[in-house]
Amino acid sequence: MRLQGRVAIVIGASSGVGYETARVLAREGATVVAAARRRERLETLVAEIAGEGGKAIALPTDVTDSEQVDRLVESAVNLFGRIDILVNSAGVTHKIAPLEQFSNDDFRLVIETNLHGTFYAARAVIPYMKRQRSGTIINIASRVGKIGIANIAPFCAAKFALDGLSQALGAELRPYNVYVTTIFPGLINTELEPLNPGEEFRRRLMTATDVAEVILWVCTLPPTVRVDELPIMPRQVDM
Repeated sequence: MRLQGRVAIVIGASSGVGYETARVLAREGATVVAAARRRERLETLVAEIAGEGGKAIALPTDVTDSEQVDRLVESAVNLFGRIDILVNSAGVTHKIAPLEQFSNDDFRLVIETNLHGTFYAARAVIPYMKRQRSGTIINIASRVGKIGIANIAPFCAAKFALDGLSQALGAELRPYNVYVTTIFPGLINTELEPLNPGEEFRRRLMTATDVAEVILWVCTLPPTVRVDELPIMPRQVDM
């Protein structure tokens, strides 16, 4: 088991990439703290992991609420003594429409979930990872965080900003042996896929498990063979 003894917080664990990531990390020995808003889905996940011989707990959390995120991280540390991995997988597209059809609340929801939630979680775990002088933070962006497309402008804006946040954070934390990686998946066959392709095309897309396996790979890289070695280069994985 490649992650034996490590503690991982997976945010957005009630569905899609987050759900599968929690399963994959637990399969490799990590103790998983699964966080999302949907308690029932989290409990199903925890039961599934336990049935597969893994260890996980569910801590329902609204990632748009910084106080809830702070409590999540504090609870994880109190229970397990450390945090080795943070996966920021919470995301929402809300709707597909021209920008002028988005209300203030529509736009705010997308930004708060996809960007602010990542900021809250990273800020909360950083002091512990710095103290340990080790850690891995993985932020799930999207190909539309590099090339904007029509009718999901708020989602594109959040994912572009997430890349900048990740790059800056990676530069800050590298001296502490804490590594930040941004993953840019293409179309994924999940309920959150913003482009909503037809069923025949959807069957040919990558799956949430495909992304989860890449996340596992990043988590198991030793510091000497990181994705890049130059401090000015961002750690990114395009899929």
